[in-house]
Amino acid sequence: MTAGTTSPDPETLPAQLYWSAEAWEVERREIWAKSWVLIGRVSQLEAPGDYISATIAGYPVFAIRGKDGVLRCFHNVCRHRASPLVGGDCTGHTDRLSCPYHRWLYDFEGNLRGAPDMEIDKSAYGLVPARCETWRGFVFVALDADVEPLDSWLSDISTVALRHPIETMKLARQFSVEADINWKTYCDNYAEAWHIPTIHPGLYGAIDMRGYRIDAIGLRVQRHYAPARDGGQTDGLWVWRLPGLFFNMYNWGMNIGQVEPLGPTRMRLTYRYLFNELDPAKEKERDELIEWAYTVAKEDLTICQAVQSNLQAGIYDRGRLSSVHENGVIQFQELVSAAHARQA
Repeated sequence: MTAGTTSPDPETLPAQLYWSAEAWEVERREIWAKSWVLIGRVSQLEAPGDYISATIAGYPVFAIRGKDGVLRCFHNVCRHRASPLVGGDCTGHTDRLSCPYHRWLYDFEGNLRGAPDMEIDKSAYGLVPARCETWRGFVFVALDADVEPLDSWLSDISTVALRHPIETMKLARQFSVEADINWKTYCDNYAEAWHIPTIHPGLYGAIDMRGYRIDAIGLRVQRHYAPARDGGQTDGLWVWRLPGLFFNMYNWGMNIGQVEPLGPTRMRLTYRYLFNELDPAKEKERDELIEWAYTVAKEDLTICQAVQSNLQAGIYDRGRLSSVHENGVIQFQELVSAAHARQA
């Protein structure tokens, strides 16, 4: 390339963004606190006092069904001395929302009702609220009051997901895995298909790579599509609502994947495998399909862990992205760059 010529292939993000505490603080505030995050299913919150707790990029929250039937969400932080009110990252039921540390008592609307041996203005010490909305049987939380309504935030997902009756699908299995990987390392990998022939032999044998395409829609949605290879096990339609929600749709059902950052160099992946029906006679077939899909995920984690190690080694700073094969990575990294630019 002639000196002074601009490359059509942009630079990657600097390696420091994949391990530094400073980058983590920016991203938890500017990306994750400004997004809707899936925390569970509506069916887990049927009775007053039913709750789901979660941690969103370091922010502990819980959603609870009120006695009036309304679903509300609060930060899982007592206003006395910051104790959690309910257990972290779990589902449960309570008849009294009482702090286990010093017994401050709240109602399910977040109002402080009791502060033993203290004369204070209870109206000034209610729980800190977060936003809570539902979509097609799932419960989402947003920490920033200015995030657009959930239906709007998921509008592109709704369009492509119509081929699946999500509300009535049955959950066959849900589990989480944690790894020493920065969440962006995993997302960079998810955003391109260039690695499929070398990293995913099973998936490569199932889909026709000649028909694989990735559509970057605006700043926040990606749609991946690959037809089944002749004799292949499945076709695939993968839709990613950035930053961390993945709808992996197949002809046999759906896997809703979710990446959750736990810190600068650690993340959790949660998988929810859904089927149209749970016929006991087809349990072995379902198990095989789930294991097949999870094998692909484990292959991704293996290469991402190796990449993460090298990002932290101090040799690599920045690389180049292919405008032909990595348009999805370019879209994702532009979102991250914009978040850091707002804090510059």
